[in-house]
Amino acid sequence: MTQSQIAYKKRLIQKIQIVKNNVFSDDEMRKEFILSRFGVESSTKLTIDQLKLLLDFCNRKVSDIPVLKATEAQLHKINTLWLDKAKNKSIEAMCSFVSKIAKRQVGFINELRKDEATNVIVALERIN
Repeated sequence: MTQSQIAYKKRLIQKIQIVKNNVFSDDEMRKEFILSRFGVESSTKLTIDQLKLLLDFCNRKVSDIPVLKATEAQLHKINTLWLDKAKNKSIEAMCSFVSKIAKRQVGFINELRKDEATNVIVALERIN
């Protein structure tokens, strides 16, 4: 990032801090929202485009920011890799593995966000 991009990102974060109370009653609610929509816990880890989306949401210019769910292709790839590489091919074992990679409890793989699915695919590809 250039210096001007870093400064712009800081200004966006400051604006979000000012207007966050328009939609979030406390910091925990805001953190959960950011985690569910963007996959990070802090606004400092968001990209400039993500910060713009969050600012628009806080200013009520948009009604919601959609959660990017894992695509059918990603889910198919996870299933295929799991069946090829896992010793225990059960669904329970797969969900346990996916939960460890996603760092949250996952009951079914179709609950994964797009970024989590990518991480699971990378982890499965690294298995010998």
